[in-house]
Amino acid sequence: MKTIRLITTSFIILITGVLATSCYKTKKADLVVHNAVIYSVDENFTTYQAMAIADGKIIELGAEREIMNRYKADKFIDAGSRSVYPGFYDAHSHFLGAATNKGELNLFGVKSESEMIEKVIAFAEKNNREWIVGRGWDQNIWAAKAFPEKAKLDSLFPDRPVYLMRIDGHSALVNQRGLDLAGITAETKIADGIIEKDAQGKLTGIVIDGASTLAERQISPLKNTRVAELLAETEMECFKAGLTTVTAAGISIKELLFLDSLQKQGNLKIGIYAMLEPEEKVIAFMQNGPFITDQLTARSFKLFADGSLGSRGALLKKPYSDQPENYGVFLLSDSILDLYAKACYANGFQMNTHCIGDSVNALILSKYAEILGGITDLRWRIEHAQVVSEEDRHFFADYAIIPSMQPVAAMSDMAWAEERLGSDRMSDAYALKSLKNQLGFLALGTDFPVDNMSPINNFYAAVFRENANGEPKDGYRMDEALTREEALRGITIWAALAGFEEEKKGSLEPGKNADFVILDADLLKAPKKDILKARVLETYVGGISVIEK
Repeated sequence: MKTIRLITTSFIILITGVLATSCYKTKKADLVVHNAVIYSVDENFTTYQAMAIADGKIIELGAEREIMNRYKADKFIDAGSRSVYPGFYDAHSHFLGAATNKGELNLFGVKSESEMIEKVIAFAEKNNREWIVGRGWDQNIWAAKAFPEKAKLDSLFPDRPVYLMRIDGHSALVNQRGLDLAGITAETKIADGIIEKDAQGKLTGIVIDGASTLAERQISPLKNTRVAELLAETEMECFKAGLTTVTAAGISIKELLFLDSLQKQGNLKIGIYAMLEPEEKVIAFMQNGPFITDQLTARSFKLFADGSLGSRGALLKKPYSDQPENYGVFLLSDSILDLYAKACYANGFQMNTHCIGDSVNALILSKYAEILGGITDLRWRIEHAQVVSEEDRHFFADYAIIPSMQPVAAMSDMAWAEERLGSDRMSDAYALKSLKNQLGFLALGTDFPVDNMSPINNFYAAVFRENANGEPKDGYRMDEALTREEALRGITIWAALAGFEEEKKGSLEPGKNADFVILDADLLKAPKKDILKARVLETYVGGISVIEK
């Protein structure tokens, strides 16, 4: 009897081994990633050890032995126990604008007006374009914190126009030659902008919002061949930051088709979510339905409803604390707002409106409510939602309106925001957690090139509410901080959801695009001090490595 039991046991072991062997490496993959901590960011926030990829799609995720035993592949990546995340998705950025800025004078981080002038002089000697064009100055980081004036530029460049855009893209310093070409005088009136004058009524050269657009329209654009080169440079910067999808917020139909052509030629690989800008043909374009390819989605429309806090163009319910006669600027007419809101609704397009101040947020949220009439799946968005009064927050939940926010903006603005708003309004500003709680999610972006494109910096700002220098020490308004999981969702699946791309992006699940990044730090578990040191080791788009080695 004992002998029979022994034979039976051995037979069972033999059969089990044969069966196991017959299932070994029976499936084919192009790529297997293993020995990893894979944050799928699926509904249950499941983690895995390995995943298999074929034809640019994820086909299976599972335990290490399970995937390694099941799949033979052309390539295996040993992640070395490092963390793998869905490719990061920037829900609000200016991909095209960031590229074209590279062909202009970089004024980001200049510490004074005099330093800015020095850079302009050096740039002018090496560039022969008709206009001297630059961007990035911010008077709020200068000692005097006052807008610069055009007098020095007038003396240096009496016959050459100069256009220097502020960091936020809502105001610019223009010399007299540039103002003349734009037809701007001390008598010029403009409803959607501000033309700054001194105490004697003379032009200072500062033009805000619609007034800056008058000058900007006079500048000849870069040639497409040059723009294509700059886009490729910007794309590589995005890949090195871990971004696999970016937003082109506020572009023309012509620019959309240019981006599409570059992707079709294989010259751009990054995913792009495009927001169209107002123009004559855009409603007719909407009537053809969403424009969607494997890499490009254009099914949204963007309006600017007000300016920025930094330029004092954001529309407030009460005057600016540091400029009591100023409420900001409403950049739309009621008729234009009504026209485009109804067109978006009729054609199933997403409407995304730039709203900074509490007054304009209330106005646009009310208009959305009027047009939508209730909860829909149109996923209309408020871009920035920077200052939203508590009594207006219910609109997000009541009408399924998505707050699209930039955690890094609070870090950039915190040194002077209270000067603009006063202490009584600060509880309404940069309210990530409060607005997330309305709808249950929010989309996170950086607004690059206004702020750094790093999704890791953005994650850090959302969770720890500190800037890259670790300031303020105990965090800025920590009651509005997100959890690590929420912040990661905000730069992956929630961003994809806000762009109607959740079925193919934003999480690592079977059937979705194999867009993923490998980091040398675990964003969910690493000590705070190590988060900003985290490096992107690999970025994959459609299962293909895209970082230049």
